[in-house]
Amino acid sequence: MPETREASAERVTYDHNDPSLKTGAGGLTVWDLQKMVEDKQFGPLENLFNNGLNMNALPVGYAAGAAYPLLGGENKFVAEWLHTFAGRNWRGKIYFASNDTKISEGRNRIKSSLVSSSAPIIPMVKFTTMLLDSHPLTPRATSNLVILSYTSPLTRPYLQELIARKMNAYDIMVAVKGKYGPVFVGKTWLGQYDKNGEFTPSSPDKLATWYFLDFNEGALKEQRESHWDGSEEEILDPLPNIDSYSLEKAA
Repeated sequence: MPETREASAERVTYDHNDPSLKTGAGGLTVWDLQKMVEDKQFGPLENLFNNGLNMNALPVGYAAGAAYPLLGGENKFVAEWLHTFAGRNWRGKIYFASNDTKISEGRNRIKSSLVSSSAPIIPMVKFTTMLLDSHPLTPRATSNLVILSYTSPLTRPYLQELIARKMNAYDIMVAVKGKYGPVFVGKTWLGQYDKNGEFTPSSPDKLATWYFLDFNEGALKEQRESHWDGSEEEILDPLPNIDSYSLEKAA
């Protein structure tokens, strides 16, 4: 994993509950951002990503999510899996609490079956996550950013996790102001992890997916009321608390 670097003394950082990050009516939601990808508004999306907010900690809790896969016909298996995983069966992520606000672990909110529309949403596809000052894959980003690494995605395991282990995805996201509070604009690459957990993308200039997360209660409420298919969801309550020392040793 990349090492964290001490943030610049001039950098202003925000709490996740800072009211100035909530724009209210007309502000961005994860579904607005998803629509921007559908409409191929990549310039405005890149501008958002490169001019994000500096957050003082990782998010914690459940996040409503929306995504749009980009990889097409060059690999039919990869394209179909991305559309099935990110397009149809993914509902967001869960970030666990941690004794270190800059390193933690989490799960994805995914349907337990790839074919059944009534399958429940289950926490699966484990990731480790860090808040970093910068990253070489995103040299134009001016804010700090969050990376998500999938070196050991298995939990039970599910078929989706076995596929994820073969796919070798890597996520980077930044926070921007949104309707309900900070919303995360994320990018996914595919590539390979070495034995030390370092990620090398297959094509640094080719994204696999744009994805978007909102941890605010308003976004979760809108997801349930307007972007849900009636599926049951297995809820983690209480939310696990992670010992960051064990994560650092595992990495």
